[in-house]
Amino acid sequence: MSEGRDIIVQSLAETASRYGFRGVRATNYYREWPEAVCVLNLQKSAWGPQFYLNAAIWLTRFGAERRPKEHKCHIRWRINSLMGDEQSKAFTEALNLEHPLPDDRRSSLIKAGVDTYGFRLLARCETEQAALQIADECEPHVMVHLKARIQEKAN
Repeated sequence: MSEGRDIIVQSLAETASRYGFRGVRATNYYREWPEAVCVLNLQKSAWGPQFYLNAAIWLTRFGAERRPKEHKCHIRWRINSLMGDEQSKAFTEALNLEHPLPDDRRSSLIKAGVDTYGFRLLARCETEQAALQIADECEPHVMVHLKARIQEKAN
């Protein structure tokens, strides 16, 4: 199973570097801007050899954080929630180490999904306004912390 996890981590690391993200402990990838810190998180299932990929944005106006935890961020989504049904199914299978897939196919599916629905979207979030625009574009699959929305409407 660690071999399968290594394929997932390698796929993430290769894609992350193209967008300027840096890995921390092979499970979190960060990119910082003055108004936002973007996070891509590899989450292990508590129930088996399945993994999930979560994207998140910390808005620095609400507090200085260099390495925020994904689940505490102001804007969050699970990568496959933005995909169509077939792509989401294939992506989920690629992250499930019980599902038999050739290593190159597993890597290819992970890279394609995380590129389009993870790092590419996060790389557009250089400002708070851009991050909230991404959230609007991806509704209803993106969770936005109420504090961020209240402040946005006040402006």
